[in-house]
Amino acid sequence: MDYTTTANIYSQKLEEAEFKLIQDFMLNNLGVKLSPIKIVMVNSRLIKRLKASGIHNFPDYVSFALSSEGKRSGEQQCMIDELTTHKTEFFRESDHFDILKDMILPEFSSNKRGTFKIWSAGCSTGEEPYTMAMLMNEFKFNHNGFDYHINASDVSTAVIDKAVKGLFKQQTMKDVDPQIIKKYFTKIKDERDEVFQINKTLRDRINFSRINLVDYYSFPNESFDVIFCRNTLIYFDEKSKREVVAKLISKIKIGGYFFVGLSETVSQYSKAIKQISPSAYKKIGLTNE
Repeated sequence: MDYTTTANIYSQKLEEAEFKLIQDFMLNNLGVKLSPIKIVMVNSRLIKRLKASGIHNFPDYVSFALSSEGKRSGEQQCMIDELTTHKTEFFRESDHFDILKDMILPEFSSNKRGTFKIWSAGCSTGEEPYTMAMLMNEFKFNHNGFDYHINASDVSTAVIDKAVKGLFKQQTMKDVDPQIIKKYFTKIKDERDEVFQINKTLRDRINFSRINLVDYYSFPNESFDVIFCRNTLIYFDEKSKREVVAKLISKIKIGGYFFVGLSETVSQYSKAIKQISPSAYKKIGLTNE
């Protein structure tokens, strides 16, 4: 691509009409509400899709990405990947992992109820479910008969693909105990960065899948002992948030637990849960009404 073409692409400006089409698509299909101030962010993130797709202006690009042909070609998913935020880190909001380790797992183990099942809903590039795996594997070493399985999902195919590989740069692991790194990571040769891969033992414990939480998904009701859906609900509009919370709670066993981000609260959406600590809830009933 020559300089003139590249310069022309980077000078493109997303107009209100195209932005409104994107807003409507994201809300209607993902429950994600893009506020008007996000037009600058959307413009910036989609510039790279103009370059990659060979469609060098926003009106034509948006028309294609939102079409059935755009969906079949994968460009629609590429647009979604660019517009869904993926900020995460190992042991993020560590109080929740302390509750899991110090209260929930011992409680489960003492009741001997089979395989412990947990879901990381909105797992991004995998730091959250891999943190779960490290924590539960440590618990398993000290509790004979305990076993676990992790489901992890995100709406973005790109981040799921990255999570499955389990590759992380050293700077993303700053809050991980060096002994845990030594135990569960293998250093991979890379000329530019220090890169580490989660060991296969843990990778095999996690089932990654693409799930849009607004859509139907096939997990039966009361499937999980714990669901983490942290810092994901904040991107939904109010109606979608209420519906997503109700569905997620229906997938938790009675007596199971639901975690949201520390800046989030969901008590107002359901009488089936009670708050046990900031952004941590226990399911106490059969109904979300």
